[in-house]
Amino acid sequence: MNRAALAPLGACALLFGLHEIARGQEVNTAPPASIAPAKTSLERVLLANALATGKLHPGLSPARRERWSMRFGSMSGTIVYVASGREYREDEILGPDHEARGYDGSTLWSMDANGQVAVGAGIHQSDNVDAAALRSPGHRGVTLLGRTTEPVDAYVVRVQPAGGRLEYRFYDAKSFLLDRVEEIRRDRRVTITFDDYRTTDGLTEPWHVHTSDGFATNDSDRTLQSLEHDVRVDPSELAVPKSTPLITLGTSPVRVPVKMSGDGIVVPVKIGADTVDFFLDSGASGIVVDNAIVEALGIPEHGRVTSETAGIYVESDVVIPSMSAGPLTLHDVHAESLPFTQWTESAPVAGLLGFDFIHDVVWHVDYEHGTLDAIAPAAFVPPVGARALDVTFDDDVPTLSLSIAGVEAPAFVVDTGAYRSMLFSGYVTAHASRLTDEGLGQAMTDAYPFVNDFSGVGGTVDYRPLQTGPLVVGSLSFPAWLFDVAQSSSAFEFQFEDYDGLIGQDFLRNFDLYLDYPDHKIYLVPNDRFRQRWAPG
Repeated sequence: MNRAALAPLGACALLFGLHEIARGQEVNTAPPASIAPAKTSLERVLLANALATGKLHPGLSPARRERWSMRFGSMSGTIVYVASGREYREDEILGPDHEARGYDGSTLWSMDANGQVAVGAGIHQSDNVDAAALRSPGHRGVTLLGRTTEPVDAYVVRVQPAGGRLEYRFYDAKSFLLDRVEEIRRDRRVTITFDDYRTTDGLTEPWHVHTSDGFATNDSDRTLQSLEHDVRVDPSELAVPKSTPLITLGTSPVRVPVKMSGDGIVVPVKIGADTVDFFLDSGASGIVVDNAIVEALGIPEHGRVTSETAGIYVESDVVIPSMSAGPLTLHDVHAESLPFTQWTESAPVAGLLGFDFIHDVVWHVDYEHGTLDAIAPAAFVPPVGARALDVTFDDDVPTLSLSIAGVEAPAFVVDTGAYRSMLFSGYVTAHASRLTDEGLGQAMTDAYPFVNDFSGVGGTVDYRPLQTGPLVVGSLSFPAWLFDVAQSSSAFEFQFEDYDGLIGQDFLRNFDLYLDYPDHKIYLVPNDRFRQRWAPG
């Protein structure tokens, strides 16, 4: 569970209603109340803040080591942060989980609680854009709104540059140190307060940080225990770590029993003495199990995180002692417990097998024959005719670049759990003149004018059909494709901040699919469905 950002579990999870999926209350983006005109300028406020913050004493290198204690809801833990220049590593231990993230000068990486390491492309740039706007000479997108006395006596600066996020920054009216930040992050107004400022080697920084998104279970406190500058940082401390495998194959390939629900891949999983069904979901950033199953099996739950849109639900961390999928057995599996039940034609599905389950081996999904095979990475040879696609994993979901109607879309999630491919409204709005309907989308709307949403636990997501193209994925080109376009679903789309859309089962079922996370690739081999529709004769 990424407490720092409350990151989404993934695309399929969202479509099934797990994370902020509905017509919930719109986030409050208004500026703070009772702001009076300020008798100063933006430049003077920012300059005064720079002077108050200070500079590192001459002769000292900026390499630093920080040790924090933290509380997140009911759990306590530690954070260790090490940085040298632009390179850094942050390790967080909270409850039963140890997570880490970092940058080694060329690779942005993250490690989840199961020890699985993902390499990203850095698609989330909003915070960097805001920081750059504050540093730039013209401060484009940065405005001094005035001075307020509530909740603190401070000058309020609004930051909203193109490509950034909306935030309000409160600079103390006397010290000019930063007291508070209110930022619009995903579907929440997140408040961060800073206090206990201390000066170390010329730099004045807060030793206590409190974060709140409006739910008490999600409040976090970080207290700095020690801070060192000009430290020696061994390169090995900042190197990308190796993954700890959950799955190791003795023989290869291994056939894993599955049941197909439409084109959804249902994997029976034995936990304890019981067998429950899970979806194999490349759009999920972790492993999810229904909390009713967890409670019935007596598995301890750690922490409580509240999520809310149309309804409120609570999720917790769990460690599953053992779970088996056919001949594969995983031990001490870190997962998320939350309310989740999705029905197939005749039976409930009680969980998702996402990034952690998929990560260690190459998975071959044969949609036509309804089979699933695990292949050892060292033994895998891409089949003849396979189309290779490079993917990255910024949020532990495979993301590729494609184009639609000549418009580049660099961030599409490959989602085996999504029934249909989807475009997000931000991408469509930005390219409205190019992404025009070729007839089928409007015809469907005319024929079924009241069928414009789909349900998930806790709410619904509005959509409209849009047929547009050509759709170009790697070396494959399709004259047009029918997408769902999410609309009037800001909470849902906030979970996919910086993404353009999803590639779902309607596309993937035309291929033998190989998920090669170890080599950061996905392979598509056209099957008979593809040949019958797209290459007749």
